[in-house]
Amino acid sequence: MTEKKFKNLIVAGTVGAVLLLVILLSVMIFQIISISVEKKKLNELEEQIAIYKELIEDGEDTVEARTSRWWIIERARELGYVFDGDKLLGE
Repeated sequence: MTEKKFKNLIVAGTVGAVLLLVILLSVMIFQIISISVEKKKLNELEEQIAIYKELIEDGEDTVEARTSRWWIIERARELGYVFDGDKLLGE
């Protein structure tokens, strides 16, 4: 092997190694960015889940309150219904 061939082989190997390193670094940077974007989306979704769970719990409390006898009677009176035994002002 001549000296010129040896130098060309070294240069080609170095160029190949540098290109491989650049490609691997660019893929790694892309993956890091993708992971951070997905983590951000996941955090936003977890926040929304927490908000909706709280709304569901509040809704359950509202349903429990509105199914109570007292609330039903008061709402009926607000709508103008009269029950047996109610005393009207005009009587």
